[in-house]
Amino acid sequence: MTATEFVGRLRQRTPVLSNTRETVYAVLFGDRLGLTVFLATVVLFGLLWRTAFLINDSYTLANGLYSLSNGQLAMTEAVYGPGLETPGASRYDGQWYARNYGVVVLSLPLVLVLDLLAAVVELRIALVALWSLALLALVVECGYYTDGDWVLYGGAVAVLGLFGLNVTLAQPLDAGRTHLYALQLTHLLIAAFTPVVFYRLLSRVHTRRLGLLSAVVLTAGTPLAFWASVPKRHAVTGTVVVCIAYCLYRSHTPADGAVITQRQTFRALAYALVGVYAWVHAPEALLLCVTLPLVDIPTARDNSPRTLARIGVIFALSLLPFIITNLAISGSPIKPPRLVSGGGSLGSNAASSAGGSGGSSGSGGSSGSGGLLTPLAPLLGTLESGMQPLLLLGGELVSGIETLQQQPNDVYHAFVRSGSAGGALDNTGEESVNLSLLESAPVLVAMVGALPVIRRLRLPSSMADRTLSADRVVDAFAITTFVGVVLLYNSRLPLHAQVTARYLFPLYPLGVYLFVRLPAVRKSLTDHWRLFLWTVAGTVLIGGQVTVVLVAVTVNGIGEAFQLHALLALGSAVPLGIWALSGRSKGRAGQIGTVLLGAATGVAAVFLLLTTVEYYALGDTHLLPMMRALGELLTLY
Repeated sequence: MTATEFVGRLRQRTPVLSNTRETVYAVLFGDRLGLTVFLATVVLFGLLWRTAFLINDSYTLANGLYSLSNGQLAMTEAVYGPGLETPGASRYDGQWYARNYGVVVLSLPLVLVLDLLAAVVELRIALVALWSLALLALVVECGYYTDGDWVLYGGAVAVLGLFGLNVTLAQPLDAGRTHLYALQLTHLLIAAFTPVVFYRLLSRVHTRRLGLLSAVVLTAGTPLAFWASVPKRHAVTGTVVVCIAYCLYRSHTPADGAVITQRQTFRALAYALVGVYAWVHAPEALLLCVTLPLVDIPTARDNSPRTLARIGVIFALSLLPFIITNLAISGSPIKPPRLVSGGGSLGSNAASSAGGSGGSSGSGGSSGSGGLLTPLAPLLGTLESGMQPLLLLGGELVSGIETLQQQPNDVYHAFVRSGSAGGALDNTGEESVNLSLLESAPVLVAMVGALPVIRRLRLPSSMADRTLSADRVVDAFAITTFVGVVLLYNSRLPLHAQVTARYLFPLYPLGVYLFVRLPAVRKSLTDHWRLFLWTVAGTVLIGGQVTVVLVAVTVNGIGEAFQLHALLALGSAVPLGIWALSGRSKGRAGQIGTVLLGAATGVAAVFLLLTTVEYYALGDTHLLPMMRALGELLTLY
């Protein structure tokens, strides 16, 4: 009996398990291919996982998780880092508080799981075993799509061999850092759903094949894998933005009967995601709170008072964790921890005034106790306090527009070329290691292909033609959010210690979605998908070796290494941009465009691998001992 026949008989005997499995596929992954994407992404992220602190802000999250696991909201002890006063920590009433409490709370169960594993087996062996199981599951899923059992049997032997190699090379892992590992694992799993939901979205808009190829571009052609295991909000933001886009598409598709309820559920879920994300990073959630209804409400098929009231209630409920945390720390429902000490992304002075606006309004109402507005003073004070965040956001967006007009050089260095600003970016006296948005993901240059598409657009001739389809609604959301993120951070860029324009992280999935929607890109990938995959593989395997030689021979220091990768990225971006502007995808032009897309994706993947293994090995702290051994073999500068 072959393995395929055995699995088939097992399914026939366990219909309940089979139905449960199909339900899990549908809810979490969409289909079996979505599960394969998830497993492949988890395996990749595990390869690049380093069990150390990359960004100083992570000390704050780890200490916050430690205190919360001991029943304290305030940080009581600096178990990690030099002290409680680390970047991202906020002081209020003599106590220090963390930030991003959404992921901190979500990491609590994983702390318990890791502690239980550490009590049974050495922690590194346990984590290596979990990674090996994920790889084995990926092999099984890949075997499902192939004829014959050679993939299943050969892959199982390879997984067993890799597990044995890692166990042989294993060194003890500090069991006292379980809070860091729990945070990293939480971010890794959340980030793994970014390509999954991206695949599901493009599969529904176009085809499963294009959805899968788009997931490859997003995972290999952007810094997603670099930031996946880093306890920062960036990977979480990417997942949230993609999930909102998917819910927006499902909520605007034509439906009849029972499917209407499903459409309404997805619409409410989109707003709930914004509310929950406010618990992680309030300023970006505020931006999404503006862009989502700005696109959704004018294009929705049902805006009845009952429907809007239902959405409002669900959105309010999703904000409860955010509000309760703020009340427990600062006493203000709209003042997150990142603003309690006069700092934060939306400005210190404005934030302070937001927290005190209700008090000043109430004071004014009391002084005019004989006036007609006295009974309304509490309501007016509440409305004024509630409007403060929107006023702050408006001020930031206006500041971003002014920066675009008055400081175009800074915008150029943040989005196109970082090298000439290297000395100015590094305020610590160390080598600059900051790549621009385009240098981090050269495939994004394909977005310029929208210019000839826009030129050929025609205005709708009737009101019926003005009704947007579901895919056009997602396009509008992606464009609006893309512009909003650019304006939100324009006045703060470029900054040091960004590595890959991390503050602009939502632009990576949004940018990939937008250029994949272009007819020339879409048709080229669909018609020449094998050529694309072979080009990516060749660029990584062959081009990666050439890059290693170039770095070893010509580079002196990490700053020069980064600039070499920047030049390689721009070198692949220029011809890709020219092809995208041409808008041609037929015949030889389509093949050329596919090769250029694959090369740009591969160049970004090579940078990702070398950055993880060599440039930021962090003391050879890779989770997998085989990656640590590889890092020790490479000494490039």
